[in-house]
Amino acid sequence: MKKKHVKAAMAVTVSSMLLLAGCSNSKEESSTASPSAGATAAAGSNPALPKVITASIYDRGTVPAEEGTYESNRWTKWINEQSGIQVKWTPIPRSQEVDKFNVLVASGQAPELITSYDRNMLSRFVSQGVAQPLDEYIEKYSTSYKEYLKKHPELKPFVTFDGKTYAIASMRNTQAATMIWIRQDWLDKLGLKVPTTVDELVEVAKAFRDGDPDGNGKKDTTAIAMSNAYSAVLDDLFMARGGEWFIENGQATLSFFTDRYKEALSLRKTLYSEGLVDKEYVTDKNWARQKQLWITGKAGILFDQFNNGPTADFFKSQPDAKLTPLAPISTKFGKNGYQKEVPNYLLTIFNKDMKNPQAAMEFVDWMLDKGWYNLSYGQEGTHFELKNNVPVTLDADKLKKEVGYASEYRIVHQEVMSPEFLLARASSDANDQKVQKSIGEAIQVARSTDFRKDFPYTPAVDEFTDISGQFQKKWDEIVTMVTMTPDLTPEKGISQIRSEWEKLNGKSIEAKVQEWYEKNKADFK
Repeated sequence: MKKKHVKAAMAVTVSSMLLLAGCSNSKEESSTASPSAGATAAAGSNPALPKVITASIYDRGTVPAEEGTYESNRWTKWINEQSGIQVKWTPIPRSQEVDKFNVLVASGQAPELITSYDRNMLSRFVSQGVAQPLDEYIEKYSTSYKEYLKKHPELKPFVTFDGKTYAIASMRNTQAATMIWIRQDWLDKLGLKVPTTVDELVEVAKAFRDGDPDGNGKKDTTAIAMSNAYSAVLDDLFMARGGEWFIENGQATLSFFTDRYKEALSLRKTLYSEGLVDKEYVTDKNWARQKQLWITGKAGILFDQFNNGPTADFFKSQPDAKLTPLAPISTKFGKNGYQKEVPNYLLTIFNKDMKNPQAAMEFVDWMLDKGWYNLSYGQEGTHFELKNNVPVTLDADKLKKEVGYASEYRIVHQEVMSPEFLLARASSDANDQKVQKSIGEAIQVARSTDFRKDFPYTPAVDEFTDISGQFQKKWDEIVTMVTMTPDLTPEKGISQIRSEWEKLNGKSIEAKVQEWYEKNKADFK
């Protein structure tokens, strides 16, 4: 996707936030089972080719200095030792991945395994001949992944380009992604009910702003704290996420040009003008101030990923706090659920210049059979102990520090997160138990209501890909201006967005997206 908001997941990517799993009683459906020994990939290894591959890894800046770097740490060394494949990692900043990959590809320095959430970017690499088909390699060298694809046919549309398999994919570990969190203890203190509509949410936010819910005798609370998911969550309330395509009366239409987005922009403006959000958010580039507002109890509502509201830091700071994952609320257009990601997790293509595709497929099979487990839960006896075949965390802080970043290396996995599993693997620490219980509740809430997503992935239209980054900068600027300028109405803002869209040949792109939709819509079912 082109949106900067979305997550990745999440680490559920506990996302992301994140994301669907589900078939019958096979091992990939229960994280309560230890990893099987699994089958190794096809025999007949070519001894003339060194088992060395290069691979990309998302750089989110989460590797503690004492752990090393994304290129070299306890887990990169463990992977090389346990898999028998020497993997050299190329860090890719999450927020700059398109530009970074484009530079690496153009200079001939791209890694052999290119991994991304962005199917559209990978589609471009396929059309440019950067990627190569994988059907022969899967058939010849894989055992486990080949069987995995058979068990999860829902992955096929996401790994298929022009009738051929061009990507490795993994099922998500839960479908939940975004969430609105609210302080239940603040609602109780002020005698308020859980809001069920947008209007009620605004009224609750005003009460949080004015009613001294933290009890310090000062009017110093900010009702709503933000994150990089703020825009996505707010727009999703109206089924109009910024920059996404919808089908309106049979026509492919950008969200900005729907009545629903105008209402979303109007709500955004209201929350700002009424002082219900922190007015310094524009300069809060890493959302550090927003996080601090939430953790220190100066905000009562959080727009974020489903797993980011209830954290150990939050409960340490607010030991008496009670959190509620807010059920989807109604708007004049009806009720939309929280974002539910597509079935696949990361997608990985093989660079055409890959020297040893057999080693790469062996690595995929090893990761699916064994590697994902320790990269998710750490080492037995150090980070977890098995109880009823569940990896129960020994020390939540140690796990976060030493294992928290490791899930980025899982290009495939079999982790499935359910409320029961999360609670079962919580450590004895009271805060960790609160965290896992709350996240489990959020998963259930996310499942309760359908999420409107007319296109399962961004339309693979080169012209749209070419201008999307430039267009996003423009619409971000306009949305910010409308939000902060009293006499600039949502209608005027949308008119400006339309003008910028048309300057970028938007009408022609709409026609191409419509053509792409008609050609591919049968695969969306």
